[in-house]
Amino acid sequence: MTPDDLARRINAVDLPKVVLYVTGGGTEVFPILLAGGGGSATLIAGRIPYDPNDFRAALGHDPGRMVGEGAARGLAMAAFRHGLSIRGEIPADSVIGIGATSKLSRGPGEREGRSHEIHAACQSSWQTDVRSVLLPPGGDRRWEERINALVILNLIAAYKGDEVGLTLEFEGRTVPADAISERQDSWIECNCRDLQDILVGRRRWAIVELPLGSRPGGVDASDADRPRLILPGSFRPVHAGHIRMAEIASGLMGLPCSFELSLCHPEKPPLDYLAIASRLRGFADVRGWIYLTDAPTYVEKARLFPGATFVVGHDAALRILDPRFYGGPEGRDAILAELESLGTRFLIFGRLDDRREFRQISAGAFDHPAVARFLGRNTRTVPEELFRVDVSSTEIRIRDGLDLP
Repeated sequence: MTPDDLARRINAVDLPKVVLYVTGGGTEVFPILLAGGGGSATLIAGRIPYDPNDFRAALGHDPGRMVGEGAARGLAMAAFRHGLSIRGEIPADSVIGIGATSKLSRGPGEREGRSHEIHAACQSSWQTDVRSVLLPPGGDRRWEERINALVILNLIAAYKGDEVGLTLEFEGRTVPADAISERQDSWIECNCRDLQDILVGRRRWAIVELPLGSRPGGVDASDADRPRLILPGSFRPVHAGHIRMAEIASGLMGLPCSFELSLCHPEKPPLDYLAIASRLRGFADVRGWIYLTDAPTYVEKARLFPGATFVVGHDAALRILDPRFYGGPEGRDAILAELESLGTRFLIFGRLDDRREFRQISAGAFDHPAVARFLGRNTRTVPEELFRVDVSSTEIRIRDGLDLP
């Protein structure tokens, strides 16, 4: 079977539809899909963000490395979200985002030892899928471009129901099997079917019982109570400090303390299933609940869970009070007023600063009347003798060399 044959088979299937973002190489996939006609059965949009500025614009943030699994996954999520925004009558669950980024041969004068690699990812409402290829040495640009296009074409074919695909071969030269790696996670690994609804915008939050697998199939969020005591975090990774904060908060408030992980960030694409599953697995020894939301800011969390008390660290509390995030003091004061009207309270834990001094927030430290009033009426601080864990997720990642999704 040739690439054109596979393209015809792909285009004979009407759903799902694909938004395709390709950079660094592999753009041959576009004429392969479209030259024989019928490409509208597969492709609803495409983009080649070749310039770094356009790459960052497509992604919605600066990923640092432009070639790698993370960059491909970011492009796939960005393509998926664009597909949702333009899908018209196409069902949300029939939209697929595919992103591919690669580093291919530059020809004569290329730095010796430079790796050639391809990373392609697919994001759907139910799954995140990544395929990476470390290309063997000796291939020229023409050969690598064709292999790159085949990797992308095979990924599209798999999501269009054609699992056979094509061997990664061109001009008699084949990519060895051990140079190809695949990873995937879905709502099943996250034990939360409602995650699909969050990703496509049908609901705002879902719930997972900890540890994973406690309730196979997950919890129906419509039957779950909204939490009253919540510890939000990115949990990249979760550590002993998080667990101890939840335990102390529960003891002080007389309530079970749930965790909350927002899938969204104000300046980045949402977390995909690989990232969500990785963070949930960190709770392997924890019993309780974690709420998954689309609420990146505290006011959005408060709107989802009015009357809740949020467990926060010193730095998070300072960010909540920082007028820079609200366009100035007036914007900040309006948000504080809304938080208070929603019945939101904060339990604030201190931390060590760079001089190894324990820092806590107090209403008396703020001259601004609205901030001082808010802190006095709606916050409670946890004394150092109850909590002092000198660790952070960032320090753990640096110390252990972790590259967590």
